Amino acid sequence: MIRWNLHTHTTESDGDLSIGSLVRQAASEDLLGIAVTDHFPYPYRGPETVDWKVSREQLDQRLKRLEVLRANEDHLVILRGVEVEFTEPLSLLEGALRGLEVDFVLGGVHVLDRWMVDWSEAEFLRAEEFFGSLKTAILRYFEAAAELAESGLVDCLAHIDLVKKYNHRQRHFKQNSSWYVDAAVACLERVAEAGVAIELNTSGLRKPVEEMYPVGWLLRRAAELGIEVTVGTDLHRADEGVTAGLDQAELALREAGYESYLIFKDRKRREVELGGRR
Repeated sequence: MIRWNLHTHTTESDGDLSIGSLVRQAASEDLLGIAVTDHFPYPYRGPETVDWKVSREQLDQRLKRLEVLRANEDHLVILRGVEVEFTEPLSLLEGALRGLEVDFVLGGVHVLDRWMVDWSEAEFLRAEEFFGSLKTAILRYFEAAAELAESGLVDCLAHIDLVKKYNHRQRHFKQNSSWYVDAAVACLERVAEAGVAIELNTSGLRKPVEEMYPVGWLLRRAAELGIEVTVGTDLHRADEGVTAGLDQAELALREAGYESYLIFKDRKRREVELGGRR
């Protein structure tokens, strides 16, 4: 089984586990290491109350608490991570990250202007209100993901096809339509050119779409393009389990043609072979 989880959240942002509880649960589930990737602040101008915004002061305090845990933990490697948000302009994110000492920066696109990509199905379907059509919004989503990769600010893109979260059984758009496939593949090609990793995220198995991010054909295309991957469960709730979906993730990686995945230390890549050797 994959024994690293590079995407977890705590009560420091929108999770319900304290950092200490997360570490204890990860150790009890026999992981080798985790990255604590609580959300980092970003501007949001929409109608909903966002519960994952963390100030720089709060983040610095959390990193200090992580250092204490790291110093006293013998059985689990604890990586200092953040999940940052696509911002317009990206110079805002560049400024927020300046001087930040972490091991791993995971980048995601959850919000585009006032559109909440994955907040709720109702909010997702407001794409037409904000962009004129769902198709236009999805095309903008993949463009933003590519821009974030090309910025050089992140080590890895999280849940690259998050826009499918509420598209169970293709009820809102066809994921095999030429426009969608072309947009997703074009995004991957730009990610490959930028040299950024993507994440195999197991949380989709627990979401309405009931499949991982990215879907199998897109993961295979990433492998063909030479894009390296991290693996994370996007843990938010204690009852989800820190290892939820990691067995399925290993199978998906092998089927896509991967023989290894990445972890990060001090923003530098380290390769872990499937099967546990490093």
